Amino acid sequence: MSAPTTIDAEARRLADLLDKDGIAPLPAMLAPEALAGLQASFERVLERPSFNTWYGYEQNEKWRLLVENALTVDPAVVDLALHPLLKAVLQRYVGPNYVLTETRGWKTIRTTTDFHGWHNDAWCDETRIDFNNRPREIKLAMYLTDVESGHFSYIAGTHRHDGVSRHWTEAEVATMDARRRDMKGPAGSAFLFDTAGIHRQTVPVLKPRNVLFLNFHDPAVAIQSLDVEQGRYQPLLLNAAFLPEMDDEDRRILGFGARKGRSVRDLTVGRPRSHRYPVLHAGVSAALAARLEIQELQRQVRRVTSGVGRRLRRLVRPDAPPSASSLPLDAAPAPRS
Repeated sequence: MSAPTTIDAEARRLADLLDKDGIAPLPAMLAPEALAGLQASFERVLERPSFNTWYGYEQNEKWRLLVENALTVDPAVVDLALHPLLKAVLQRYVGPNYVLTETRGWKTIRTTTDFHGWHNDAWCDETRIDFNNRPREIKLAMYLTDVESGHFSYIAGTHRHDGVSRHWTEAEVATMDARRRDMKGPAGSAFLFDTAGIHRQTVPVLKPRNVLFLNFHDPAVAIQSLDVEQGRYQPLLLNAAFLPEMDDEDRRILGFGARKGRSVRDLTVGRPRSHRYPVLHAGVSAALAARLEIQELQRQVRRVTSGVGRRLRRLVRPDAPPSASSLPLDAAPAPRS
């Protein structure tokens, strides 16, 4: 698929499939060695929760460990976001002004709990859109583990609905089963889907599932207030070491120069206005502060005790040389910052 004509033909086929069904399986997007590197990097982030100086996963529910800011995790994510076939499809389906707006993934733990449910994504301000010309948002999903259970399911054609985004009951979806697309496959399997369509992660999840999602839409579309308050679709965090040689179009897709026409405050990555579990975060911060105070108190006690011990030894044996254990604290090597 290296020839431009082949890419154009394949992009046209995929865009037509998205227009018809709302979902389109992709060919292999990453070389085996790139996929293996991404899998290893993703697993390292999943080793521990993100806290203080630890860079790890985030969690806001029991069943999923979130890996945010995936462009900082592994260079393969940058290569995927700027893949020539992907760019050609999105230009046709979303429009020439699309950008990458979110890069995240997660590990779903083994569970039989039906925690996800059928839904279509709410992202734009639906009080300000024309439902007959709904703005398009596309996600690219890539499995980083083999997936046979807990797979993604999509109801083909439902991306054309003309109502607000919401959750859907099993009874409502039961009449749509003839159009159900179950996305199973080995690690590296990838697909595009229009987030306006009805979809879910199925249950049971018999084996933990790692998945990566890249989100694309036109940044000129006003997003819903909930996402503003919770800080979604902020400017992307990038690892400069991962960035390849890029042209102006690649830089635009990744958000370079996004300040044009927007205020600095809109583009500042910082604490969101609304945060999940604020009491828990306050409690953890207080516990850390208390632990640091205890450590400082212990240091002061050791210093005083050491000084008293040196004085007592001088009184008992005034001519004895100081032992290593009785050296003053300022004689020890300076701690690393």
